Amino acid sequence: MVAKFLKFLLLLSALCTAGAQAGPYISLAPALIQIKTDAGKTKPLMTDIRLGYALDGHSIEFAAMTRISDDDLNQLTTDIPLSTSIFYRYTGNVKSSLNVAFILGYSQTEVEAAYIQPPNFSETFQGVSFGVGFEEALRSIPQLKIKFDLIRLYQGDQLDIDTISLGVRYEF
Repeated sequence: MVAKFLKFLLLLSALCTAGAQAGPYISLAPALIQIKTDAGKTKPLMTDIRLGYALDGHSIEFAAMTRISDDDLNQLTTDIPLSTSIFYRYTGNVKSSLNVAFILGYSQTEVEAAYIQPPNFSETFQGVSFGVGFEEALRSIPQLKIKFDLIRLYQGDQLDIDTISLGVRYEF
């Protein structure tokens, strides 16, 4: 997968003109993951760390979310030790201070659940992810942006996993 990503970056660099806005970035945010089933919702809190590369209105991101805290619902404790993703982001108007991005990607989320009495279980959910993101550049530091993302990490017949994050992004 890394080789394919490097080939993609090389292709984007070849298509790049001298006036294009391109470069790596990092983003950090607390994220609330909502696990929704027919029985109810739980909302574990995560740390969302992303490394990406942007070229004009296109971006590729590697995301890793690690746990801060778990959540309980009717004596069921739900925890997400790790969620990893690769996202493609398209931003239509990169010249504006407020940008809207459409997000498409692939995610893998590990969910652990424990009742008061054993047995505990763990399952990994993976599939296509999609969402929308908003970014506002700071006037005093244009490389620093405030970001807000809404992403569906997994959509199944009986379970959906969504994430909401609010944080910062710094462009190098």
